[in-house]
Amino acid sequence: MPFRVTNLSLPVDEPEANLLSRLARTVGVKADDIAGWRILRKALDVRDKSRLKFVYNFEVRLADPDATPHPSGQSGARIEPFDEPPFAMPEPGPTPLPHRPVVIGSGPGGLVCGYFLALHGYRPIVLERGTKVSDRIRDVKRFDDGGDFDPNSNYLFGEGGAGTFSDGKLTCRGSGPDFHRVLELFAECKGQQAGRPNILYYHRPHLGSNRLPAVVKAIRRKIEELGGEVRFLTKVEDLVFDDAGLKGVATSSGFLPTNVAVLAIGHSARDTYEMLAKRSVPMALKPFQFGVRIEHLQSVVNEAQYGYRHEHYEELLGNADYSLVAHGAHDLFTFCMCAGGYIIPSVSDTGYFCTNGMSLSKRDSPFSNSGLVVTVPVEHFEGTDILAGVRLQQKYEKLAYEIGRGRYAAPGQRAKDFLAGRTTETLPKTSYPRETVATNLASLLPPVVADAVRHGLPQMDRRWRGKFLDEAMLFGPESRGSSPVRIERDGAGRESPGIPGLYPVGEGAGYAGGIVSAAVDGLRTARAIIAKHAVVG
Repeated sequence: MPFRVTNLSLPVDEPEANLLSRLARTVGVKADDIAGWRILRKALDVRDKSRLKFVYNFEVRLADPDATPHPSGQSGARIEPFDEPPFAMPEPGPTPLPHRPVVIGSGPGGLVCGYFLALHGYRPIVLERGTKVSDRIRDVKRFDDGGDFDPNSNYLFGEGGAGTFSDGKLTCRGSGPDFHRVLELFAECKGQQAGRPNILYYHRPHLGSNRLPAVVKAIRRKIEELGGEVRFLTKVEDLVFDDAGLKGVATSSGFLPTNVAVLAIGHSARDTYEMLAKRSVPMALKPFQFGVRIEHLQSVVNEAQYGYRHEHYEELLGNADYSLVAHGAHDLFTFCMCAGGYIIPSVSDTGYFCTNGMSLSKRDSPFSNSGLVVTVPVEHFEGTDILAGVRLQQKYEKLAYEIGRGRYAAPGQRAKDFLAGRTTETLPKTSYPRETVATNLASLLPPVVADAVRHGLPQMDRRWRGKFLDEAMLFGPESRGSSPVRIERDGAGRESPGIPGLYPVGEGAGYAGGIVSAAVDGLRTARAIIAKHAVVG
């Protein structure tokens, strides 16, 4: 019977080759008595600046199946039975599919759903409104250099979805065989690199926006090799269904008959939300994240996180990240923290502006940035119809575009000036690739968000002993952290109520909050489809 060992620590400058001997002492056996072990989780603990450490969880099997561990009493380490079910997919269901399933969107939810459908013989057709990732990289680079905005190929639309150009983290609060299988898929698809923290168990695994495109492309090629198909520049414009269920999808390239469609549209497909509302697809208002992006010099973050030995730990661990929460009437919290990263124009529509952050695999920018966001309750949406949250986003994004003089300049302000209610006279050099423009950012935030930022920034500064606000810059608005809409689905079958065959998935449907959770949601929807339907003949 395997068991789990949790909270075993190792100083960061001690070699991992010592793990087995430490694990054996903790369990109370000789190293030779351990037949097998694997790391379940590895996280960096920076609370004691004099001695940073990694904290591990393990699965352990003893050579003698009847033996029991004899804990040594090491402080903090715990031992308990570990009986995790293996990853499994169901046998094909009894209901035959007359047409191939369609997956709408090629973000992590859509791609992973498409992969598992293809792996089991369903030959899905994946529809993507944007371009393939290689073309998307070129178009994003041109936009960063001051070129025109392309509504079909940008930071949010195109192969890989919004996650392709992001902080590159595979952080997820979930665990278990489905999450592990998704990380295995990413590792298989060029997501694991020698000398980098192992994405299968590291607490905050980071790929980088320069490596994510290769992962995305590799998953797409697997889908195609398994009999699936990916069609780019193909936008879904309507759904056709009746009381019996889905009949097909109308696209910019013509009608496509299908009885199964996975709706993995992402959280910025506002025109698709409008279409779904007109077709009376069941949806609900959902609280969503709104705020600003804060930027520091990375050296400031390293010193705050690593302490007086920061130069030693920088060499050993690379640039530091952080996570902070300020409590109040509405909590302010960091989100999508990009160590050694860049602020980017996260734009999906002409005439609107909002920010996001990304980092490359080396995290070697001299700047760091993070979202500072508030979860906006639905009662602050300035309306009660299903698209009220979308209109709230648009209201402030349009103002930001106008302040940016129609050139996608990023509105910015020193954090201390924000708290003092004054406009920053001169903006310093930043990581943002296009222009910046000084403004009072409070005018670009809903009042509930502006109040939370004013209340929360001093709390975060106290946590960092006065270093958080010193020279920090704010840019915004940061309005695309999550979807303001939930596309309803039933619990077991995962289908839209009253529309058999329509499967809402991922962040855009309101059921995920990052690359891995969206991918797992796609996997589980593929499992539901397979359990219900036989392979297409």
